[in-house]
Amino acid sequence: MRRALASLLLVAAASGCSLGRSSAPPSPYCRVGDPLAGVYHPSRLHVKSRCRIAVGVVEKVKFEAYDGDVHIDLRPDDPDLLSRGNEQVGGDLVVELIPQDRSRVAIPEPGTRVSVVGPWVHDEAHDWMEIHPAWWISAGRVQPATAGELRRVQQLLSGVEGVAEEDDG
Repeated sequence: MRRALASLLLVAAASGCSLGRSSAPPSPYCRVGDPLAGVYHPSRLHVKSRCRIAVGVVEKVKFEAYDGDVHIDLRPDDPDLLSRGNEQVGGDLVVELIPQDRSRVAIPEPGTRVSVVGPWVHDEAHDWMEIHPAWWISAGRVQPATAGELRRVQQLLSGVEGVAEEDDG
């Protein structure tokens, strides 16, 4: 029995499994569970890091009527957060705030220096890197989604027929 237990521990250690506590998350704003919960078409996103912090200056903020997301172009301090595909958006990191989170996550103004927390993903449809969804933004104002925006995203997420299949990013 002891030998079996010792073998099991050796195999677990060799495979990178930790029986102790995992390291602390990079931010208290990191979430547990599915990092892409509430994201429209999550299959297009490849999660590179479940929770990442990006710091930089907001270049542009755009409210998307299609899915209710707020797109934020962030000029990150760390260029390693970008891929060649980010050249399509002026060399910025795309940050997306989903409607379900707008009642608790601030929307920054262009020119503001912010920290952003959320999953760091590769958007395979657009071939660029993103923080999507943003779980926390350090500066700005909370602007909850409208009832219509929330209704639309719920239709999109549930696959209700009659909702256009056009996604502008």
